[in-house]
Amino acid sequence: MMLRSLGWLAVATMSLSAGAAIAQTGKSADVDAHPQVPSEVAAQMSDTCALVGESHGISPQHYSSEEMGGDLWLTPCNAGAYQISYEAIYQAEDTAPRKLLFAQWRNGSWTGTELLFNPTFDPATGVLSDQYKDRGAGGCGGERTWEWQEGGFRLIEYRAQETCQNEAGEYPVIFEVE
Repeated sequence: MMLRSLGWLAVATMSLSAGAAIAQTGKSADVDAHPQVPSEVAAQMSDTCALVGESHGISPQHYSSEEMGGDLWLTPCNAGAYQISYEAIYQAEDTAPRKLLFAQWRNGSWTGTELLFNPTFDPATGVLSDQYKDRGAGGCGGERTWEWQEGGFRLIEYRAQETCQNEAGEYPVIFEVE
């Protein structure tokens, strides 16, 4: 009985977090409320991406603008206790959709990932950002910021703390565009 109550609380918390992110950024007019992911976009999602259903209060985010020259889909994949992973799929006008990849700093070196965590996108500025936690209390993880440029996102800042600290604080800069 206790576990069932805690499970409900976790889902409710995730739902509130996702709704708060949209409310905080003020993007509700730019994001389709409950879009259906087109089959050609869904086909680009990885096998490990279990599209989180709207029953959890989390919907795919769809952006379209002339500046981008097409459509950007942020599809929620997996919901955890304190973060939701997403994959980004871009479809330029009159082309097939393609999954976007992003830089990730792990174990002192660069790698790539298809996952974003709790992302926010501002179509007016073309700025995409996300933040990931390596543990719920914070103290380790990363924050990444990209800018839309010529059909993809260019990394402009990356902050990360790989070793967990007792207290959450601002992560040190790993990369910054000069």
